Amino acid sequence: MVERLNYDEFVMEDLKNVYKGFINDFLRSILVPNSRLYVRVNTLKINVEEILAELNFLERDEDFEEALFVKLKGPNKIEEHETKVIVDKRTAESVIMGADVYRPGIKKVLGNGKYVNVVSENGVIVGEGELVNKGNLVVRVLNPLYSAPKFADLEYVKDGSLILQGKASMYVAHLLDPKPNEKIIDMTAYPGGKLTHIYQLEPRSKVIGFDHTKKKVDELREKVKKMKMNIEVYLADSRYLYEGFGLRDVDKVIIDPPCSALGIRPKVYDRKTKEDIINFHNYQRQFINSAYKILKKNGILVYSTCTVTTWENEKVIDDERFEVEDIIRFHPNIHDMTGFFIAKLIKRK
Repeated sequence: MVERLNYDEFVMEDLKNVYKGFINDFLRSILVPNSRLYVRVNTLKINVEEILAELNFLERDEDFEEALFVKLKGPNKIEEHETKVIVDKRTAESVIMGADVYRPGIKKVLGNGKYVNVVSENGVIVGEGELVNKGNLVVRVLNPLYSAPKFADLEYVKDGSLILQGKASMYVAHLLDPKPNEKIIDMTAYPGGKLTHIYQLEPRSKVIGFDHTKKKVDELREKVKKMKMNIEVYLADSRYLYEGFGLRDVDKVIIDPPCSALGIRPKVYDRKTKEDIINFHNYQRQFINSAYKILKKNGILVYSTCTVTTWENEKVIDDERFEVEDIIRFHPNIHDMTGFFIAKLIKRK
C-alpha cells in the first residue's frame, strides 16, 4: 500500500524528523480519507439548529458550534467490471469520496460496457458507476470506495448557508481571533473558507482577500455576495501588497500559501522531491516577507499549510522579525484529520 507514495530521500528524512518511529503509520494514513466529512454553518444566514432539523444525517462537532460532520462509510466492496475509465489523480481522489466523473478528468476509456470501474492512472480502482456520456458528465458514480452525502448537490451549499471546510482549517480563524474594526488581510484567499470564517466570527472587522487569478477572484466575489458578507476581494500578487496596493499598518494577516499538500488525504498516489519542497519553501518565504511589510508593530500573522514538512512550516516561520506565540500541528495518523500546520506570529518591530 505504501508503495503508492514516491518520496525521495530528502523528503523522507524530513518526514522522519517529524514522525520518528511512526513514519509508516503516517504514510498509511494519507492513503485513506478522514473518517469525518465536515461542513461549516454560515450562522450569518441560518442557525445550526435549523440545519440539523433539515439534514438529520449531520452531527455536532465537539469543539466548534458552527462545525457539523457526517461519518464516512467504507471502504466499500467494489465489483470489478470489464470496462475501465482511467482518470487523472485529482479526479480519482474525488471519486474515492463519491464524486462523479467529468470529461476533463478522463485519460482514456477501455471497453464499451454500461457499468464501469473508475481507475486511477497507477491502477487503483476507486469506484464503480454507470457510463452516461451526457455533456461533460461521463460516469455517474454509484459505488465509490468511501461514501458520504453529496454536499455539493445540496441547496444549502449552493446558496451559501453551508460551506465545505475541513475541521483543521477551521482552527485558523479561531486562532486569529478577529476583533471589531480590525483590518484583516487574507493574502491567499481562494477558495474562501478561512476568509469567510473570519468574517462570520466577527462581521464588524474589515476583511480583505487577495488572489492573483482573475477567475478565482470572480468566484470569490460571487461567493461572499451569496453568503451575504461584506468582504472586499481584489486581484493582486500578494507578495507585493506593500508596493502595489500601498497597504500599511494592518492588524492581522493570514497566509495559506501553495504547498506540497502532503497532509491532504486520501491520496491514490503522490510523488515529491527535494526540488519540489525547496521551491515551495522559497515561495512561501516571499509571503512572510510581504506580511512583515504590511503589518503594524505587534500585528498578528497566522500562517497555515496542509502539509507536514519542516521545510514548509517551522523553517518558513523561523524569522527573527516575528515572535512565535503558538503552533498547532494536526497529524492524520494521530488526529484522524488532514495533516495541517498553523502558527500564530507577532511582528516584533
